[in-house]
Amino acid sequence: MRKISALACSALLCGAGLVASASTAGADTLTLVNCVGETNVAFSPGVTNTPQSIAVSGEDVATLCASLTHPGLTSFVGPFSGTATQSCTSLFASGSGTETLHWNDSTTSVWNYTNSFSNVNGTKVGTSTGTISSGTLAGATVTQTITFVNLDLSVCSTPAGLTSISGTDTWTFTGL
Repeated sequence: MRKISALACSALLCGAGLVASASTAGADTLTLVNCVGETNVAFSPGVTNTPQSIAVSGEDVATLCASLTHPGLTSFVGPFSGTATQSCTSLFASGSGTETLHWNDSTTSVWNYTNSFSNVNGTKVGTSTGTISSGTLAGATVTQTITFVNLDLSVCSTPAGLTSISGTDTWTFTGL
């Protein structure tokens, strides 16, 4: 249900470049892991300009993670699904949810997040922030930024509607 809240619930997000360092991000905050990847979202039926119940599914995929403190965490997948009433005008609303990240070392992290979107020169940029509530990196703060470039919402006026979107994202996990 992560993406539903994030995308229109929303699609998810993150923000810092991949940096393999244990430098402090703030006074007492340590960067634990940085990741880059993408988010893929599918809508069924397609999202149109008319509000309707939409099944949302997809996954966050971090393809490259780096860490001096947790060198074994090199990638993760976060599948999501749910249903929400959507239209193209409400697609990028703020939201909240929970998502389970499945790390490459067979461990998981459950994080609770809130997100918001902005429009930057025609590009939708979303930021999700929250805390790992259980599993690997429990207690860490997460910031995800996702960027949807060249999103063609003109398909919202067609019978098929908007059936999928993809964007690049970055993830930063910090802790004390």
